[in-house]
Amino acid sequence: MVFHNYHPLLPQLIKIRDDLPAAAVYVRHLNEKPDTLSAITDFLKPRLGTKVGRQPWFKGRSIKNCMDMLQGRQAVCEQKIDGEYCQIHIDLRKPHSCIQIFSKSGKDSTADRTSLHTAIRDSLKIGDKNCPLKEGCILEGELVVYSTKENKILPFHKIRKHVTRSGSFLGTANDSQAHEHEHLMIIYYDMLLIDDESLLGMKNSERFRRLSAIITHKKGYAELVPRTTIDTSRPSAVPILRELFAQCISSRGEGLVVKPDEPYFDFSTTMRRFGCCNIKLKKDYIQGWGDVGDFAAVGASYDAAKAREYNLPNVKWTHFFIGCLENSDQARAKTEMPRFRVTNVVELTRPMLSTFWAQRSPIFVPYEDNTSIRLSYRGIVLTKKPTVIFPCPLVFDMRCFGFDKEPNTNFWSMRFPQVGKIHRDRSYLDTIAFSKLQQIAAAAVNIPEERDSQEMRQWITALEKRDRGKFLIDAMSQETNYSNVTASPLSSELSQLIPQPRKRNLPTSPTSSATEAAVLSTGVTPSALSRAKRPVSELSEPKHNVKRHRTHSSPLSMDSSQEINPTSTSTHRQQREPLSQLEPDASKNNRPRSQPSSSIPVQEDIGIPVEKLAASSPTAYDTASEMISSSPSRTITPRRSSVTALSQRSLDKRTFPCSIAQDGCALANCSILLSPCISSYAWVMDDLLKRHGITDPLLDPRVWNNVGLFTSMSGSVGGSVCEPASTETPGRQRRVRKICLVESRRKEATKAFLQKIKDANLVKTDGKREWVTVYDWKVLESITDQESKKDKSSSRATDPWRRFYVGVV
Repeated sequence: MVFHNYHPLLPQLIKIRDDLPAAAVYVRHLNEKPDTLSAITDFLKPRLGTKVGRQPWFKGRSIKNCMDMLQGRQAVCEQKIDGEYCQIHIDLRKPHSCIQIFSKSGKDSTADRTSLHTAIRDSLKIGDKNCPLKEGCILEGELVVYSTKENKILPFHKIRKHVTRSGSFLGTANDSQAHEHEHLMIIYYDMLLIDDESLLGMKNSERFRRLSAIITHKKGYAELVPRTTIDTSRPSAVPILRELFAQCISSRGEGLVVKPDEPYFDFSTTMRRFGCCNIKLKKDYIQGWGDVGDFAAVGASYDAAKAREYNLPNVKWTHFFIGCLENSDQARAKTEMPRFRVTNVVELTRPMLSTFWAQRSPIFVPYEDNTSIRLSYRGIVLTKKPTVIFPCPLVFDMRCFGFDKEPNTNFWSMRFPQVGKIHRDRSYLDTIAFSKLQQIAAAAVNIPEERDSQEMRQWITALEKRDRGKFLIDAMSQETNYSNVTASPLSSELSQLIPQPRKRNLPTSPTSSATEAAVLSTGVTPSALSRAKRPVSELSEPKHNVKRHRTHSSPLSMDSSQEINPTSTSTHRQQREPLSQLEPDASKNNRPRSQPSSSIPVQEDIGIPVEKLAASSPTAYDTASEMISSSPSRTITPRRSSVTALSQRSLDKRTFPCSIAQDGCALANCSILLSPCISSYAWVMDDLLKRHGITDPLLDPRVWNNVGLFTSMSGSVGGSVCEPASTETPGRQRRVRKICLVESRRKEATKAFLQKIKDANLVKTDGKREWVTVYDWKVLESITDQESKKDKSSSRATDPWRRFYVGVV
């Protein structure tokens, strides 16, 4: 606000020229305010010698969280480099000192990073007649240490041996000397200015293309960051990003950086959330995946400035000292006094500190009077030592964002540690010992010599499970109430889009005729949209229980004591299993279920080219088999040249009966259409639908106009239809009912997809309008649970067709 009152463009200029005096002097000479975006872009131009501000950064808490922030935009996914940020200014007007390097904080680190200058000069051919620059450029990159002996980038803590801090080497007392086979390396990933031409208004892909054209690649000295382009509007984006992330985790990478393909800064006046931002995706950002274990809090100290930040009464301590037992066996046998190696100093969050004082008052003694435990501070740099000691140390459940060797230390400690929970019922004797911490850190940091494809598949499976829970619940603070069948908020919104032939009461279980299905209304029906969200503790695999109360711990929690493979916890027949492991007679329950109905027309093959379909469809896929998936059980089918070929392929495809209820399946004779929101859900595609014999659901409603859905009882109608196990009179015509499954909480996306169904102009054989019944996809979970149980009661409150009904279109 202060900057804007000084000059309307000063807030934007301070981003470009991250120097307040320089920005203020520049803006003072403006006679008038630029009134167009191009004029603003020309005005807000970087200047050599003045650091450019950085883009906003966000943390990706899951794959779904990243997709939500990207909002369907084109994006690039880069490997996150664990190094030191460098903004490199090249000014050829200064031939003897043309290189200037700024650190993340804005400090001029040119002299401290002298060892990097040669690699920069060679990569840009500075001083050579073939130098691609005329005036200069501004580049962004990461400084790392490379070993020619090991042919790899070395850990972050190796940098301090090669880079000085204001002319002095700091924190290297316990480090070995820099070896001859080690040297500094620069990894470029962006360019902001070239020869007085600002690139801040260009898309990321164009900036990287221009960067690639001027950089001379030299392995181990100067390289470009590896990157992959992802179209997040396509269903294939989720499995692609998931596979890239799993590959990064299995290779012990720091993480990924996902960047929308947009300009470096947004100079428009329209405020866009997550516009022109970068998203960091790390394993440790995902809840439960950064947990290390229980550690002992051996002492505490007080800082007045930090205490004021808490704004809590009677704050005694603000910093807690974390230690690991060095003589765990002797301390347990009480043959020696417990000896702790202090590894970290942590702070508690305000809510945790408030709860800590409300629930307990630990026993403590002044530091000078301590005779109960011994503390070792070898190597660790402490601004202050604890003022009090806990004779019986507290137990903190710790999580961190990796491991590192702190300055002047030769052992691994937690990097950016955080306290997850304070345990009151555990003993410090059961906390992680110092030797165990070193083993955990080494396993997390050391890159395996050979890439383990099995480990990568296990991480993909774990990510699928975590994404499944995230897609199931967007918020985790409300309780679930299935019996409250109130009108859905979205139903009233959709009623403006979905035609309403006439009003009627709450729809009964869809056993009525096709004519009745055509007159269902959306304005007075309950919907799955009103379902409250479940807490994170309920993200485990659903049991076959109608109410689905979960009392077991979630297998999604990944810690050092658990196997990476999440399927190791599934040993019961009651739990979900892959389709390949299900036996045809897995369930003897043949009680018929109610089925949704819809009138289906017979249409001749009109041979619409696939290219035309792709032009108007954001997914450009007709069936799920054409969508790229990370699941090994789903294969990629080449695209046909027309919907005619697709129809023939669907007719030739073998179908499978429901493995749960056989011919009594509630989805028997139903053709399933999936909205783009759920077409990438592995839980829906690979588990729920396949168990009901639906192997290839439709993704484009126009395919219905080209596939004859009146088929003989002995014929096949393709993988989008659940085929009954039993056979009836040969030649008898069977009506296949159309059902659309959506993610009803995504209101705008659901409305857009229903409009697409409406635009498909589905008609019956008599030329009248065809209707498609729309349900929330969670109807699949409820049907599967009920068919897997002996108790198949279906009251008005528990009937899945009633509970998850959205409307007709």
